[in-house]
Amino acid sequence: MNNIKLIVSDIDGTILNEKCECSLKVRAALNAAVQKGIKVVLATGRMFMGADPVRADLGLNTPVICYQGAMVRQGDNILYQNAVGHDLAREIIDISRNKGFHLNLYNNDTLIVEDDNKKYMEDYTKGRFTTYKAVKSFDDVALGDVSKLLCITYDENEIIALQKELSEQYKGKLAIVRSHKYYLEFTDINATKGNAMNFLKELWNIKKEEVFASGDQDNDYDLLLNAGVKIAMGNASEKLKSIADYICPTIHKDGLAAAIERYVL
Repeated sequence: MNNIKLIVSDIDGTILNEKCECSLKVRAALNAAVQKGIKVVLATGRMFMGADPVRADLGLNTPVICYQGAMVRQGDNILYQNAVGHDLAREIIDISRNKGFHLNLYNNDTLIVEDDNKKYMEDYTKGRFTTYKAVKSFDDVALGDVSKLLCITYDENEIIALQKELSEQYKGKLAIVRSHKYYLEFTDINATKGNAMNFLKELWNIKKEEVFASGDQDNDYDLLLNAGVKIAMGNASEKLKSIADYICPTIHKDGLAAAIERYVL
């Protein structure tokens, strides 16, 4: 039995299904872990306003890792932050325009778009407790703390090609990960879920081997690498499965609950 003191889990595709619902079995497993005195933390690409209601609904009182790890926040208190440099943000904005891709800009904890594509934004915000602001041009936006930028296209091959191209171009400058087959996310090179989790591990004096981490997409890779127990969902990407200690059942079969029962309870 592992002496787990911290559970860090992705939200979408791991805790919540595509309807943004959490099953009773997963709720019960998370609650049982909390009752044992284990800290449970959500780690997500969502912005804080889209993640904190999930935390509250699950009855957790811990900080939230949001924006792919660019921010750790609890209530009004930002405990940890790594923002994208303004010059780099402008470059990604220009690239997305030139290639004709939709872009979400997360600036000062506000989601801003200049192309108000109703289909993209309806799909993205549905069930995520997230609102957004449409502007005529990103050029008119005064950049502050840019937590991340997110490129959307419903052609998966375009996303794969864009990731390959820009990962090489911005190597060592930006963290570029897929959080969904149609979503490509850009954050500061140090803004990863793993680094944000490491901040909390140090804050709470928790060792790597005392951490259980779970996820389903490539953006959870760094998270799992920095945990003692690595859990990939049955619906996870092949890259994530390649480093997992345990590939649990899919989200539709309460996979996270099975993993928690096996390694924690």
